[in-house]
Amino acid sequence: MRSAGTRAVVTGIGLVTPLGADRETSWRAIVGGRSAAGADGARAPLAEGKGLRAVALALRAAEEAWGDAQLKAVDPERLSCVVSSSKPLLGSGADWICEPPEAVPQAVARAIGAEGLVLNIASACATGAQSLLTAAGWIEEGRADVVLAGAAESALHPLYLGGFRNMGVLSNRGVVRPFDRGRDGFLVGEGAAVFVVESRDRARTRGARIYAEILGGDFSSDAHHATRFNSNGLRMAGCLERALARAKLGRRALDYVNAHGTATALNDTLETQALLSLFPDHAPPISSTKGATGHLLGATGAVEIAFSVLALRDQCLPPTLNLEDPETDRLDFVPNRSRPADLRRVASLSFGFGGTLAAVVLGLPA
Repeated sequence: MRSAGTRAVVTGIGLVTPLGADRETSWRAIVGGRSAAGADGARAPLAEGKGLRAVALALRAAEEAWGDAQLKAVDPERLSCVVSSSKPLLGSGADWICEPPEAVPQAVARAIGAEGLVLNIASACATGAQSLLTAAGWIEEGRADVVLAGAAESALHPLYLGGFRNMGVLSNRGVVRPFDRGRDGFLVGEGAAVFVVESRDRARTRGARIYAEILGGDFSSDAHHATRFNSNGLRMAGCLERALARAKLGRRALDYVNAHGTATALNDTLETQALLSLFPDHAPPISSTKGATGHLLGATGAVEIAFSVLALRDQCLPPTLNLEDPETDRLDFVPNRSRPADLRRVASLSFGFGGTLAAVVLGLPA
């Protein structure tokens, strides 16, 4: 059983989104209610280079996270990396390159000199969340001293966009409206989020600022269909319930939930049902930030966990943009405007094609 001292904590955050090329610019845009999701996709404001876009996004976020954590000497053999991407990396035009997604963590590992565990997790939209939980497990099991964890994705290639269009999940109106009855799908964005994860004892010993503790989590599978979840939403609810159990918390302990909220017809209905089953009488505020960023696919879980951690830091609820006619009036979806709140413990949910599920519970440092 883990001790309190070995609990995994976040001491650095790097963020690149369609809203900004760094953590604070992206977060200010979220709090300010700005949207970068457009009909042609939401590109991150990062200069084009010769290499693969997902690798560039990951390296930029990793650099910011590393500097943010103010890391100095780390034993290379105790330094690990699980910065993942969920899809093969495709180039464009004459530079039609295809690299495996593990090129992302390999590039980050080379950049920081990591000689420990290096892993890519390809788990659809749950990729980033599962990567962070894997890193937390490595820390708590004593398999690493420091882990860079997160995800990066750039899937604006015509091949990927055409697939989503054929599935009927892209918005025809060019507006992402999570949990709104008038929603008609998502718009694809690109981005990356990287976290520095270490033990609470190590962070305190070196005098590091601790953003949040990783209190618990769960990843599992709906195992129902290649692209659709079971129609009752029970597996979604069970994922968060198990995450809370591992954190030794009751349902009422949560002060905010960052929902998956894709603005697709089926996901938002099932997620609403799952949340109502968990919180029939006393639900915390719930929001989806995809109205601002678009759907970042494999990176979405990591980016939304970053927003959840920053919500804890600033005691501020990020809004659900473009919400006019909510799916239900029994849940507070934080419509259209951010607002202050007393936040101690939050959760982030990620659900992906193929039935991948992940829930992460985070708390202010004790």
